[in-house]
Amino acid sequence: MGHETIHLKGGRIICPESGTDRVGDLWISGGLIADQPASDAREIDCTGLVICPGFTDLGAELCDPGKVWREDLTSGSEAGAAGGFTTIVASPRTDPVVDGPVTVSDILRRCAGLTGARVELAGALTIGLDGVQMSEIGLMVEAGVVALSDGRRTMMNAALLRRALDYSRPFGVPVFLRPGNTDLEGAGVMHEGEVSTRIGLRGIPSAAEEIGVATALALAEVSGAHVHLSQVTTAGSVEILRSGKARGVRISAAAPARNLWLSDVDVEASVYSTSMRLLPPLRADADVRALRSAVADGTVDCITADHVPMMSLEKELEFMHAKPGAMGLETALSAALTAIEDPALVISALAVAPARVIGRTADLRTGSVADVVLFDPTARRVVSGPFRSKGLNEPLLGRELRGRVIATIRDGCIIYGPHTE
Repeated sequence: MGHETIHLKGGRIICPESGTDRVGDLWISGGLIADQPASDAREIDCTGLVICPGFTDLGAELCDPGKVWREDLTSGSEAGAAGGFTTIVASPRTDPVVDGPVTVSDILRRCAGLTGARVELAGALTIGLDGVQMSEIGLMVEAGVVALSDGRRTMMNAALLRRALDYSRPFGVPVFLRPGNTDLEGAGVMHEGEVSTRIGLRGIPSAAEEIGVATALALAEVSGAHVHLSQVTTAGSVEILRSGKARGVRISAAAPARNLWLSDVDVEASVYSTSMRLLPPLRADADVRALRSAVADGTVDCITADHVPMMSLEKELEFMHAKPGAMGLETALSAALTAIEDPALVISALAVAPARVIGRTADLRTGSVADVVLFDPTARRVVSGPFRSKGLNEPLLGRELRGRVIATIRDGCIIYGPHTE
């Protein structure tokens, strides 16, 4: 993928890392942000557009190897680019599971040729994601993983989790955890509350997630490891997290973009659409408000696409039998901007904070890697296909949202937008 010389002209440049928010021009040359124009630069008129660092997603399921009918590295990479993501950290929940250095090396070799978003890997915290025995953490870090994770599994063995955190700390990589409690989640299929009672679906109580957050926080504090909570969705979780951060615990957290906009009322309004069958589920309106406030004050650092693509056979079932999960890479920016109207705040949560979690910097200062997104913050879009992802489970389908990605640039090359369709 060759570098381009590009002149981004007259856009609103927002770079929270450097504190920049101004209307002006940005130049790209040799794959880096340049400090001066070049005579042969391709000029792109950015009037009315925001120019910002590329987004990073932590934990998308790309299903490759093993379940490539759902997604593969190429389609996931292209879907990410269409959503403004220049980096995706792929979940280890594949077949075989990414729990050893050989699998890591094989996948990263194939990732090197992708022309959409770059794909990094999270290695499994436990062998087979079974929560019983630690995986080859050191060898996987040496092979190139940027994080450790048990994907969407919840680690119920607190003693094993503590040992894994203690062991991972010297390697300097974050540990991604989905906070939950499988005993309380049980056979629940949506948020437990007035709506679940009214429409007759088994609920997942907020306490299930909040117990998981409290456990992760306590173990992060005692181990000193960097724990990243990959999906936080309840007001109670926010308060527990806020308390831990006030004590200086090394912990970060993300909220799914759709959970900043949709609530359990939307499950009822959808008339049991299985695109709304999610884990974590869509919560109550009060939780949605709490999440928005938590993103605004930095308690929740990141916004995640929570991308779990699936095929129709996995969703065209009764609500209680459908598999949980939804697409998200191509709608995360619009969902976040519709819920939180401040572009700078959304950019911090989609680009700066998640990059920082994996030890990277999302920056537009001279000399930085030219990972850049152009988006129209005022455009209205009705979510519709076709999508770059193979998934068929987008809960925001048919909704009018705010914001549209116009172009995505990675390493100084346009990977989505003009002349790439």
